[in-house]
Parts: sequence; C-alpha cells; structure tokens
Amino acid sequence: MLAARVSLVNGNDVLAQGRVLATWTDDHALSTRINQRVAHYTGQAELASVIQEGLAARDAGDVDTATAKLGRAVQLAEETGHEDTAKLLGKVVDVIDAGSGTVRLKKQVADVDAEMASVRSVRTVRVKNS
Repeated sequence: MLAARVSLVNGNDVLAQGRVLATWTDDHALSTRINQRVAHYTGQAELASVIQEGLAARDAGDVDTATAKLGRAVQLAEETGHEDTAKLLGKVVDVIDAGSGTVRLKKQVADVDAEMASVRSVRTVRVKNS
C-alpha cells in the first residue's frame, strides 16, 4: 500500500521523488525487525550523542560521567568500524580495552583535539547498498 510520496525540492525545482510503500502484517517477528541501514544510523546517532555528552561532562569537571560516556563512545567506534573517530577519541582518553569501553581520561588534552572529536562525532557515513 502506498503510505507516502516524498519529494526533494529546491525552490520550485523538484530534484527527486520517491514512494514509501507499507506492507501490513500480523507477524510480530517480521514487523519488529530493524533494517540494517536504520541500525547503522541509529548507532551513529548514539555514538555522536555519547561523545557530545562525554566531552561536556569533561568540560564541567564530571570525571565519572565523562569516563563512562567516552568509554561507550570508544566501544561503539570499535564495534561499528569508525576508525577515524576512535583515533580522535584516543587523543582525549587512554583506551584500556576498546571492546568493553574501558578508558581513562587523559590529564592534558589540547583543546583542538577535544574539539575535533566533538566535530567528527556529528559526521555521518554513507552505507553501502546491500
């Protein structure tokens, strides 16, 4: 069933159009399964969020929250293959175990390194079509 028609416009020019189709089902297993593309972007959103929250906590002097949030960021970067983000986080924290998100905040961090980690946290990456 056609659920929506979506158009991307710039001024009066229609740049692209697409249809959103819906399939109705009573199969709960089928209807609650997360699409891999959606899961990818959900992971990116969480990664960006924990980096922002961790750096804000660090700036506010809340070492425990900063360590927990940035540890989770390191863990997510490891799980999702965001190597560049992991490298930038490595300038803000000492990574003890990336898989478990165990980190220690670095005592001396250049402001530019923290800012780069923050800026990179909101960049998304294209997903390959499967």
